[in-house]
Amino acid sequence: MTPTKLSFRPRAAASVAAVFAALLAGPGLAAPAAAQDGLQRGVTGAALALRQLDGVKRVLMIAAHPDDEDTSLLTALARGMGAETAYLSLTRGDGGQNLIGPELFEGLGVVRSGELVAARSLDGGRQFFTRAFDFGFSKSADESLAKWPREELLHDVVWVVRTFRPQVIVSVFSGTPADGHGQHQAAGIMAREAFAAAADPQRFPEQFEHGLEPWQASKLYRRTRGTPEGPNLEVATGTYDPVLGRSWFQVAMDSRSQHRSQDMGVGQPFGPRRSDVTLISVAPGLDPSGGDGLFAGIDTTLSTLATGVGGMAGEQVADHMGRYTAAVARARAGLSALDPSTAAPDLGTALGSLDAALDIAGAADGGGDFAKSLAPRSATLSGALLEAAGVVVRAVADDDLVVPGDAVEVTVETWNGGPFPLRDVRG
Repeated sequence: MTPTKLSFRPRAAASVAAVFAALLAGPGLAAPAAAQDGLQRGVTGAALALRQLDGVKRVLMIAAHPDDEDTSLLTALARGMGAETAYLSLTRGDGGQNLIGPELFEGLGVVRSGELVAARSLDGGRQFFTRAFDFGFSKSADESLAKWPREELLHDVVWVVRTFRPQVIVSVFSGTPADGHGQHQAAGIMAREAFAAAADPQRFPEQFEHGLEPWQASKLYRRTRGTPEGPNLEVATGTYDPVLGRSWFQVAMDSRSQHRSQDMGVGQPFGPRRSDVTLISVAPGLDPSGGDGLFAGIDTTLSTLATGVGGMAGEQVADHMGRYTAAVARARAGLSALDPSTAAPDLGTALGSLDAALDIAGAADGGGDFAKSLAPRSATLSGALLEAAGVVVRAVADDDLVVPGDAVEVTVETWNGGPFPLRDVRG
C-alpha cells in the first residue's frame, strides 16, 4: 500500500464527508459518486462501467428538493442501460425538518447534500445544484419566483444544462398548480424555460467566457403523475440485473433510503415496476418517431461524434475510436467474474485510444463537441480499468469539520491487489 499525503484549504464550511456536495455555493456543482460504494468495486464496478462505454446517452432530471427525484428511472437508465444521468436539485432542502439531528437551515442543507451524494453513488448519477435556498413551503410559483430571482435561477439551470449537455431532460414537475408546492411548480417552469434558453446564444452569453457553449437538448419529458399531457412512455424499472443481484427498482429503493433526515427508508420489493414519462418538447428538426424509447430519433453513436471533426484530424480520430470500440467489445466479452483482470489489457488499450482521440480532437477544427462529449468517458474508463486490475485508491482526511482558511491533510493510499505491477505512482 502506497500512502501519499496532500494538503488543501477548503473554500467553505462543511463536513469533509460532504465536501464535494456542499463546499461550493455556485451553480452547477457536480458531486462525484462515493468512491467506496460497493456497486463500484471489483467486477461489479467494472461491469457497470462497461455498460457506459459504448455510445453517448445523457439524461438530466430536474426538480426542486432532495427526495423529489425519480430514483427508479435514474437507476434503470444509469445502471441498467448505460446512460450518463444527473439530478439537478434547485435547492439543498435547507428549509425542511431534520429527523436525525439538530441541524437546520444551512446545516441541514449540508446534511441533505451528503444524502443526495450517497443516493447518487447507488443509482449511478451525478448531482447538481443551483444557488436557490429552500425557504420552506410556498403556495405558488409566483411566490417562489418572487423570493428566487427568476433570471438568476434560470441562469443556474442553463449553466447545468450547458455543462452536462444532456440529449434528454426529464422534468419531475409540470410547472402548474397541479404540482402543489410552489417550489415544485417553479422547478417545472425552469425545466421548460431552460430547454429553450440553453440553446439560445443570446441568453447568458457571459457563460461562454467559462468554456460553455449553447446546448440544444433533443427532448424534454415530464415525469407522469396523473393525466399525461401526451403519449405516455413506460420505462421498465423492475428488471432483475444479474450484475447487481437485484432489480433496478430494488437498488433505487436503497438509493431513496439514503434520505435519512427525511425518514425516507423504504423496503426493496421485487417484481415488475415502471416509471412513466410524457414527451413535452423536441428540438427543431428532430423526428422522435424512430423508436419507442427515451432516445428514439436521437443518434447516440460514437461514429457520428467523430464525423464532426474536420480534415485529417477527423480521420485520425475515427481511426482511434475504431480501436477504442473494438477494445471495449473485447473487454466486455472477456470480463470474468472469477478473474476480472482478464479484461484489464483491453481496457488499457481502449483508454489509450480514447485519450489519443481526445488530444487530436481538442486541437482540431470542429473537435470541440467531440472532446466535451467524451471527456468524462476517460474517467469512467479509468475507473473500470482500476477495478478490473484490482487497484484500490482511498483518501482519508485528518479532520471531519473545516472552515475557510483551515488546512486539511489528506492521506491517499493506493493498494495494488491485482496481478499487474504499478509504475510511476505519484501524489
